[in-house]
Amino acid sequence: MERFATENAAFPGCSSMRIAGAVRAGERVYLSGGNALRAEGAITGPGDAAAQTHAALDKLEASLKAAGGSLTNLTKLTTCIVDRGYRSDVYGVITERLPNVRPVSTGLVVAGLGRPELIVQIDADAAIPSKPVRYTRPYTFDSWHGQGFPWHGSMVVSTDDEFFVRGQTGSGLDHSGIVAKGRSLADAGAQADLALRNLALLLREAGSSMEEVCKITVYISDRAYRPAVYPMIGKHFGDVRPVSTGIVTTAFARPDILFEIDVVAIRSRDGKPHQRLRPYHSSAAKYGTESQKLDCKFCMIAVAGDQVILRGQTGMGLDEKLYGAGDAKAQAEQAMDNVETLLAEAGAGLDDVAKATVYVTESDFLPAVNETVLKRLSKAAPAFTTLVVKGLASPELLMEVDIVAVRKSRHR
Repeated sequence: MERFATENAAFPGCSSMRIAGAVRAGERVYLSGGNALRAEGAITGPGDAAAQTHAALDKLEASLKAAGGSLTNLTKLTTCIVDRGYRSDVYGVITERLPNVRPVSTGLVVAGLGRPELIVQIDADAAIPSKPVRYTRPYTFDSWHGQGFPWHGSMVVSTDDEFFVRGQTGSGLDHSGIVAKGRSLADAGAQADLALRNLALLLREAGSSMEEVCKITVYISDRAYRPAVYPMIGKHFGDVRPVSTGIVTTAFARPDILFEIDVVAIRSRDGKPHQRLRPYHSSAAKYGTESQKLDCKFCMIAVAGDQVILRGQTGMGLDEKLYGAGDAKAQAEQAMDNVETLLAEAGAGLDDVAKATVYVTESDFLPAVNETVLKRLSKAAPAFTTLVVKGLASPELLMEVDIVAVRKSRHR
């Protein structure tokens, strides 16, 4: 594993901490979120969504170039904006800069980014494979769902190692629009049901299956939808037991979307299933101080080859107790204690971390949480992304950290 374009993090509270623009392990490239925040702390294009999008892509391009690639190696974009009104400017620039690339995509409206002046952040995945990537269900629109900008992409981008899947919503695969357009629990459940049926179909068409899904990230627009959404996840994943992260986000690409799911799907080798360590049933787990009857089977650690992917970690200890009530920094310390323990159980360490993604529920929490996480990862200098979100699985949870590590046997 090699780390490229390493620099001090420019976020408040952690300017002495090192992060990598790109971390490469084999063909896979993990990237820090691209935004308009410069290394010295200034912002490119204040108030200008198009200028900030160019700056974000410039940053991703530089990181990929250092790792031996280019923007043509992008496989997935998770584009986070602070207001849906910026979509036309943001996506118009992306289309201009990626004329011959068909990445899969997820579009979110978030509560904030690493600095108040930031409008857009692009969290991207990339691969530099020896063989050309394969596209499943590529598409081109002159005007994306009537939103005034052209867009082209695909539903799945496949390499020999991994399947990158477009974020799935309650929208038909024929682009006919969202089902169940109300705001009830039943509507959220119906959207989740269709999204998961679409996901299973797309994976089959790409030569994969739900059994190869290692991680899910579930986005909903209201925490109240959890009891409707998660039973659908349990229904469609059955005994697969992916690791999971649950985010309450401000909004989605369209006002009638209530649910979106991202997955990490990695090709199994020699007919051997991925390892799922520390299995649990969500109805028996605590989220904050309470249990939630969600009827899903998950695990804490998914191991695919030498990739180690953890459930999103919070102030919930591995003993099911909440630590640091009302204190985001203390919750971050507990989360990183959990990370260290879980990585060790999978044969990895903190210095093997390739990518860390931090979520907080208030922008004021960012300096302390980012500093805590990066201090614990000081030997790793990982790719790093940070977001302010509307909420997490429980109101008591103030932060969450996603971790991907690559065990040393795969380091190159």
